[in-house]
Amino acid sequence: MPKNITLNLLAGLLAGASMLTAAETPPSSTSTNTVMDTPKFTHDWPGYNGPDGTYADQSKVPLLDDLSQAKLVWTSEHADLGFGKTTSGGGHHYGPKAHPSGSCDLIVASGLVIAGYFNPKNNVVADDIILAVDAATGKTKWKQVYAGQGYNRTARKHVQYAPTPTVADGKVFHLGSGGKIYCIELATGKPLWEGNMGGAPERYKAATANTVVKDEVKDGVSGLMARYATPLTVIGGVLMVITPDDGFRAFDTATGKELWKMGGQAAPCPAKINGITYALCCDNNGDMRLVEPKTGKVLWTEKVARPPSHAPSFIAADGRLFVHSNEGKENPRLAAFALSETGAKLIWKSKDEGFGDGNLSPSMAYRDGVIYAGVLKGKNRLMAFKGEDGTVLSDFDATKTISMAGFFYLWGDRLVLEGNHSHESLGQACLYQALTPGVKDLKVSGKPLAPRTFGKYAGISGYGELWCRPAFANGYIFNRAVNKETGEGAILCWDLRAQPAK
Repeated sequence: MPKNITLNLLAGLLAGASMLTAAETPPSSTSTNTVMDTPKFTHDWPGYNGPDGTYADQSKVPLLDDLSQAKLVWTSEHADLGFGKTTSGGGHHYGPKAHPSGSCDLIVASGLVIAGYFNPKNNVVADDIILAVDAATGKTKWKQVYAGQGYNRTARKHVQYAPTPTVADGKVFHLGSGGKIYCIELATGKPLWEGNMGGAPERYKAATANTVVKDEVKDGVSGLMARYATPLTVIGGVLMVITPDDGFRAFDTATGKELWKMGGQAAPCPAKINGITYALCCDNNGDMRLVEPKTGKVLWTEKVARPPSHAPSFIAADGRLFVHSNEGKENPRLAAFALSETGAKLIWKSKDEGFGDGNLSPSMAYRDGVIYAGVLKGKNRLMAFKGEDGTVLSDFDATKTISMAGFFYLWGDRLVLEGNHSHESLGQACLYQALTPGVKDLKVSGKPLAPRTFGKYAGISGYGELWCRPAFANGYIFNRAVNKETGEGAILCWDLRAQPAK
C-alpha cells in the first residue's frame, strides 16, 4: 500500500475512533434499543457480492440509530478459525496458537453461517476445512475436514489465501489451499464432488517436494504458491473460480466437470439482458467481456475498465454496467454503460476521479436505481449517483468520522462505513459507523460499533484489501474475531436492528 494512503488511513482512524481496551465489556444484553426476539433469517448473503451480485442487502430492515448499542447475540461454539494473517510487517505475532488460517469472508445461506479455512499440520501440509454454524444460535451444524489435501499458506503482512466460498442451488463451493475445489451439500455438509483448479495440486506438490518438513506451523510455504484472493461465483448454474496462475475456469455445479477457461483475475458479476443471465468478466488489461456461462462463448469485448485488483470493481444492474473507468491507474472515474448482447455504450462518467488506485478497489453497491461508490484517492468520501443519468444524489465526506478508505456496506435501511481493520490485530479498532437513512443529506448517526468491545477478542484480516469482511442477514452481522489470549478464532453475531415503534 502506498505510504501516503497508509498514513491517511491511520490518521483518520486515530482522529475518529476511540480506542477500546480489553477491560471493556460487551454491550448490555438488556439494552432497550434492540429487539430481543429469536433471530429469523429469510434473506441470505450467499457470496462475496451479496444476494444478487450488487453488494446490497434487500431486506431493508430498520437499523439502530446508534450502532454502539448493538447487542452481542452469540459467540460461536466453534472457536478454532484462527487469524487471517500470522504476523505484521513489524514482526508482531498474533497470539500463542494462531494455527488455523485463511482470510475468507463469511457468507450466510438458509440460516447457516459458512466459513472456509485451513489448519496446518506442519510447515507444509494442512487440512482444508469448511464450517457451517447455525445463524440463530452459533452452534456448529456441520464441519467438513479434507485431511491433508491443503497446504500451510499462512500469510504474514499480506493476504495469501482468501477465496471466499459461495452457495447456490443448495450447495457450498470452496477453493482449498492446495488448489482443490470442493462441493458440499449445504443442509448436511455431505461431500458431493471435488475438482482441480487447473494443475495447481500437482504444481504445489512438486513445489514442496524438496521442502524440509518441520513440526511447526508459524510460517508455512505460501511463497511457493500463487496468491489466492478472489471469491468464487456462481452465474447461470456455472461455478466460476479464478486464480492468478490459472485465470477463469468454469465448472458445472452439478457434476464438477470443467466447461471452459479464459484469462483474467477479478471475480465476474452477473448481468441480465433481455431476460438472460450472462457473466461479465474482466481480464488483466481491463477488457470487459460478456460471456455465456454454459459455453464460455464471448459475445463481445470492450475496453472500458481499469485493470482490476483482486477486489471486483464493477456491478451490472438494471441493464447497466457500473465500473471504474479505464482512464489510468491513479485517476479512474465512475462510469455507466448501457448493456446489450452486442456491446456496451457509455451513458455517463463522474466528474470526480479517484474511484480506485493500483492497490485497492473501493466498495460499490447498487439498490433501487442508485449506485453508491467509495472514493479512495486521498478523499475518504462516499458518493451516490442516479444510475440512469449520473446525477449526484449525495457526496458524504467521512474525513471527520472514521478512516473508511472507500469501504462501506448497504445494510438494512442504512449505509454503514467500515473503518480500516487491516491493523486491528495491532490494537486499532475496526468500526462500523451508520449514516442516517435515505440517500440525500447523509449524516453520521450515533456512535460506531466496535466488535472489539468484547474485550478478549480482536478482529482479523489480511492487509490492504480488507478481507475477512462480515456477512449481513435480516439485521444481524456476523464477523470473525480472535481471542487474543489463546489465538483461537470464533464467529460473533451482532443484532443491529432498531426497536420497533410502539
